Amino acid sequence: MRGYLFVDFEASSLSSESWPIEVGVAQIVERRVLVESRLIRTHETWDPEDWHPESAAVHGISRAELAAADPAEEVARWLVRRMGSSVLVSDAPEYDRRWLIRLLEVIGQGASAPEILDFDQLAWALFSHSSDVAPGRLHVVMKRFASRRSVHRAGPDAADMAYAFRKGLGR
Repeated sequence: MRGYLFVDFEASSLSSESWPIEVGVAQIVERRVLVESRLIRTHETWDPEDWHPESAAVHGISRAELAAADPAEEVARWLVRRMGSSVLVSDAPEYDRRWLIRLLEVIGQGASAPEILDFDQLAWALFSHSSDVAPGRLHVVMKRFASRRSVHRAGPDAADMAYAFRKGLGR
């Protein structure tokens, strides 16, 4: 499981012009779930008008918090280092990849953004009855993931995916 990095973004909205405001990553290392997250200061090239109050009400991150956050370039460089050669996994890969690209564009690396695997599809491949990893444990993974109480913050949401996979591995 060390090669998988679970990733989640919170964003300004769900529109096609939205931009990332927080990124969280989680990884299973020796049965421990390691979690990191960073708030992202709004980049000058991102349209501030694409801030939607409905999204803010869901994630609870204020514009004042973003003004005090790390610059987008710094977070992008941190994320590139953190991703390394890991395989990215998300429960919303279409959205998260869009925000990953938008973040990496600020350092000129948007075109090289890696693909992101779908959490459900990877769980099926690793934990279904035909799997060589943990056959027949799919129900355990999905039950653990479905029972989470999402707080709509990037770090905890990424951690929820890692905890579900760890549960599937058993003891």
